[in-house]
Amino acid sequence: MDDIVSTRPARSNSVSDTEMERRRKALRQADASNRIEGQFRGPKSAPIFEAFIRGDIELDEVLPRLKALRHHL
Repeated sequence: MDDIVSTRPARSNSVSDTEMERRRKALRQADASNRIEGQFRGPKSAPIFEAFIRGDIELDEVLPRLKALRHHL
């Protein structure tokens, strides 16, 4: 399952602490909106979102990885 999260080397210092916090806030807001609609993010998706927050993967890599994770379940 690690290959879903990190298929390329980690990017050191790729995003600032401010950007990481901005990404976390956006994810919390998206989670809140989804909860209102009765949708919940599964815990197995957390490493993918954390990789994005840290800057290890780009935004355009998140959805394909989530889809791959879904196929592994």
